[in-house]
Amino acid sequence: MVSFENLREIHRKERASPKLVSIPNHFWRDVSEYFAGKMKKYEELRKNSSRFTDKVLTQFEKEIRNAGRIIKELYTLRERKLLRQVGTEVAIDEKQSVQDMVSEEKKIYDVLLLNLKAGRDGVLAKVLAGEKIGEDPSGAEGTEQDTLKIKIIDTVASFLGTDLNLYGPYEKDQLAELPMKYAKLLIEKGKAEEAKVEKE
Repeated sequence: MVSFENLREIHRKERASPKLVSIPNHFWRDVSEYFAGKMKKYEELRKNSSRFTDKVLTQFEKEIRNAGRIIKELYTLRERKLLRQVGTEVAIDEKQSVQDMVSEEKKIYDVLLLNLKAGRDGVLAKVLAGEKIGEDPSGAEGTEQDTLKIKIIDTVASFLGTDLNLYGPYEKDQLAELPMKYAKLLIEKGKAEEAKVEKE
């Protein structure tokens, strides 16, 4: 069972330790359920909001953002340690312990390890052998737009973004302009479609 106090304690330990702190294997699932509960309560408060409860709603929004900030920082701390560890394993070619990683982190670790080793074989080995390294013929960088206008095709409940901004709720047929990653996620989930741009 995850609570705000529990999150703060794990966050404190993670910040203080140079290595990954041991957490339950189902930790991120529990955090997801905890946050889903928070968002459900926020929706209920928002629907019943009045001039008498506006202060309560504002305070709860602050609590959601604080919880989101701690969760994001905790994930980032563990992510950095994971990246450092996988880099070490590739560099010294010596198996590192993954006992303090949860299942989701182990999957990420394995993918990173595979790609970094492939990169080392594909670049470093060729460099040391004096072989020619291929170049990107296009030389072009991505120019993907930052936001996307979408049309909601199924009700979307409020959610907290990784930027700690609250989005939604959105009703069917409503138009919204969201950061690209959230717009694409809603489209992938069948909750929205790209809005048609009317030609002038």
